Amino acid sequence: MASLRASAVALAVLSFAALPLTARADADWQKTYPVSGKPSLTFSTGDTSAEVHSCGDCREIRIRVEWNDRHASDYNLSEFQSGTHVNFELHEKPGFGFHMQFGNRHSPHVTFETPAALDLEARTGDGSLKVYGVQGDLQLRTSDGSMDVPDVSGALRIQASDGSIHVHNASGTLESHSSDGSVHIDGRFTGVQVRTSDGSLDLNLNEGSQLTTASSVEASDGRVVVRVPKSLAADLEIHTGDGHFDCDLPLVMNGYNSHGGGHDIRGRLNAGGVPFTIHTHDGNVTVTSL
Repeated sequence: MASLRASAVALAVLSFAALPLTARADADWQKTYPVSGKPSLTFSTGDTSAEVHSCGDCREIRIRVEWNDRHASDYNLSEFQSGTHVNFELHEKPGFGFHMQFGNRHSPHVTFETPAALDLEARTGDGSLKVYGVQGDLQLRTSDGSMDVPDVSGALRIQASDGSIHVHNASGTLESHSSDGSVHIDGRFTGVQVRTSDGSLDLNLNEGSQLTTASSVEASDGRVVVRVPKSLAADLEIHTGDGHFDCDLPLVMNGYNSHGGGHDIRGRLNAGGVPFTIHTHDGNVTVTSL
């Protein structure tokens, strides 16, 4: 009985000691940077999720860090402004020590509000990244986290090592490289370079897309579905290494070859145009009109 009472007292003391951890949540960190012209923003948030969105015609960049149930003292935060360029970094301190954990811990979340026209270089380590409502030169990278990119325009370059990619209602040019995770892309593009190593790929070239630069889609392991406008003009080449393909586009055929389970087809869409190649090494390919 004595040991049971001691255990109960110890548990009560531990529970009581844990209560102030939630009550003493750190206040959000916030800062505003005035900018003029077309600003640029570079940030790296390590294992912290991040979100970038437009504040319309504002002439400033606003950054807010919500610590959630973590503490500012756990992190190294550095920031500076040079002219119209803002740089921000947030990383957990290495070897910070033992963390007592009760239930689920929520990592910090960083929000960036920017003018609509912006050059952006964004990187997260193990955290999701969402960017929407901005236009410019956009370079986005995650090491292990999902990426959500709706309603952007300009030159979009994406790299994801392990996490899904969702691009919706984009316009301009696109370069997307992913290693492991599903990829869903739709937009009105003038050029695309899409490569995935392991994961399904769905690519929609929405109505109004007209390819003006050589474009390609490449997948190592996973099914590929490409949908294009009936009006798209291109010199189309499709190759499958180990898989079948379906193509219902009105092609003027230049060549067809089937070998060892693979297939090659070449043809012109609407009198032809810039090269558009679709290659898969192990997976089925479907190419169809919208």
